[in-house]
This record gives sequence, structure tokens and C-alpha cells, in this order.
Amino acid sequence: MSAGRAQARAGEPSLVSHVRAVHGRGLEASIARLVEPFGGWPAIVAPGESVAVKVNLLRGAAPEKAVSTHPETLRCVLRALKQAGAVPFVADSPGGLNGPAKVARAFKVSGMADVCVAEGVQIVDVEDDRAELRAPEGRLFRSFPVGKAFLDADAIVQVGVLKTHQLMRLTGGVKLTFGCIPGLAKAKLHVRAQKRDDFADMLLDLHLAMRPRFTIIDGIIAMEGQGPGSGTPRDLGSLFAAHDAVALDVALADRTAHERRGVYTVAASERRGLVDLEAPFRLAGDPIEPDKSFKPTRRDLQELLPPSLHRTARNLITARPRLVQPEVCTRCGDCATICGADAITLSPLPTYDDKACVRCYACTEVCPTAAIDNVTPRVARILGARG
Repeated sequence: MSAGRAQARAGEPSLVSHVRAVHGRGLEASIARLVEPFGGWPAIVAPGESVAVKVNLLRGAAPEKAVSTHPETLRCVLRALKQAGAVPFVADSPGGLNGPAKVARAFKVSGMADVCVAEGVQIVDVEDDRAELRAPEGRLFRSFPVGKAFLDADAIVQVGVLKTHQLMRLTGGVKLTFGCIPGLAKAKLHVRAQKRDDFADMLLDLHLAMRPRFTIIDGIIAMEGQGPGSGTPRDLGSLFAAHDAVALDVALADRTAHERRGVYTVAASERRGLVDLEAPFRLAGDPIEPDKSFKPTRRDLQELLPPSLHRTARNLITARPRLVQPEVCTRCGDCATICGADAITLSPLPTYDDKACVRCYACTEVCPTAAIDNVTPRVARILGARG
């Protein structure tokens, strides 16, 4: 698999493509225009190549919720890959404990299963067939458990949805790669990389080792607010593509009016010398106009304090997950299952051990009814932590 950054011309920023688009008629042409600056699909994949199409399948949710990859965008990409002679399959690992029935249901509810059936493309379950990915150049992690199918493929093409993220601020191309790690192994990484900066470095270690060849991020219907699972769908009308997901993520920050260094994976990329934020990309296609009314996730006061004070002030100022709508809780137990810190007890509704909780917010991501959200402590509210 070829590295994304290797596609940039020597001495020049990486190429990022952006086009305005809508779902429905004309989407196929929009995606063709999106990919054209890279030479079209024949320049990205070769005939006969096995291509893992890595989607975003956080959980089973209808397409209009913007929780998972939109099925019509996936359909267009699958058709284009087949027309280029490649042999695509679709894969991702949702959050939590994922038996075959749960994964199949998530693909069905998202609309992606029907698309794959119609296009004659296989969905590969990566939960139980794992392999070790070596990351010898990793800053924090030198190996990861990943779905073996991703490593066996000749190339990985990522197709995700633009969403806010309570931990990293935005879900983009770098964060999207996290779904290559099966089920509960993700929870263990949340526990091992508790600080936001460390989690961002872990994501970069994984992304650079996985080396996706190409990434498309669908922001036609994006998610704002408390993403990536409980935010609000937002018409944004944008499609993005790049070989270099680091540069692409800067473009996503610009479109959603995020300060570039405020997105943790982007800041980590700059620290590593992977991107120059003064000239992060060359733009092809339509201009990127910041949507200044786009709602980010709520910020913790902790983000404004020096790291030396984080542990001391944690319980006073850091948002913590809570059951905020007990009337809609289904008692499914997904929150307790995904918690790598064993901080959640069902009795029968979820209760939290704040001393054990690492504030990864994975429970809020997988809650199917948005019954769980992070709650800003009273002291932080008084000090104006919401932003």
C-alpha cells in the first residue's frame, strides 16, 4: 500500500480537492470531478487490485443522521472502483462488542448493506480475524491489532463522513483509520492514551502505519455539535478528497471554521513536521468558504490550562459522561461494554465511577438513543467553559 504523503510533489504542499455537491442525481458526476485532479480513479487503483473500502460505521443509524458513511456516496465510489478494474470490498469495525449480528444490523440500518448487495460487493467482518500491524516509526505505539482484511488488501480507500468529535474536535481522514482496530481493542487504546495529545499521537501512529492510499470525506450532510454519535446533522454541501489525509483534515477544519491547531490530530501532525500550517495544501476544485455558524463540540476548561494542572483540576473542570435522558435509555449495555476503564455499572441504568473514568467519551459515541452526553461541571460552567 502506498503512503498518502508520497503522492505530493517534492517541495510542494499536498493536493486537496473540494467540490460542492448534493446527494441524489449528479452525485456520481460530482465525485468524478472530485477525483479528476488526481488523474481519476485509474491513477489511484489498478485493474485487479483488491481494495478495502474503509467506511465509517460507528453504529447502526439512518443515513440522514450523519453518523455513518452515506450509502449513496459509497455506491458512487464502489461503481467507480469497479469501472477502474479494481475489486473492492467494504469493511469497518463499529464501537463496542461486535458480534456478527450487531455488525450486520449496523450495515443494514445505515443503508450500506443494501448498496453492497446491489453492487455485488462483499462486506467483510473484521472483528475476529485480526493481525498485528507493526508501527516501527510510531511515536507512542509500535504495534496495533487490526482487521487482517485491511492488511491483505492491495490498497485502502477511506470513505467517511465529516463530523465533530468530543475528544479530537473533528473526525477526518486521520481519525477515520481508527475503525481498522476491532471492537473492544479501541477501548483499551483509549485507556492507554488518556490525554488528548497522546490520543492524537496514537491516531497518527496508526494512520501512518496503515497508509491508506486515498481518502474521501463526505460533508454534504455533516454532523455538528456533540459528535461523533450524538450531534446534529447539518447541510454543508461539501466533498473532500486527498491522498494525504493530514492535509485533508486541515481543509476540513477550514470549512467548519475550526482553528487549525484546535483540532488535535492537526496539531499533532504539525508537531511531527507532517504539515506546514502556513501552507498546508494546494486546493483543486471549488473554494473553501468557512461556515462560521457551524457548531463545534463543547470545550472543556481543561483545554485552556497548562498540562501540569490537568490532573489536579480534572474533576472540577473536565466534562464527564452522564446519563442525561434516563427516559430514553434502552438498557442495552453498550456503554458499559465499550468502557475500557470499567467505570460504568448498570444498576439497571448506567452509573459512573468518576475516579476510574478516563473521559474518552466512547460511551457517548455508541449510545443508540443519545441518552448519554458529557456534562460540564458547575465550576467550569461558572468560569465559562462552554465555547
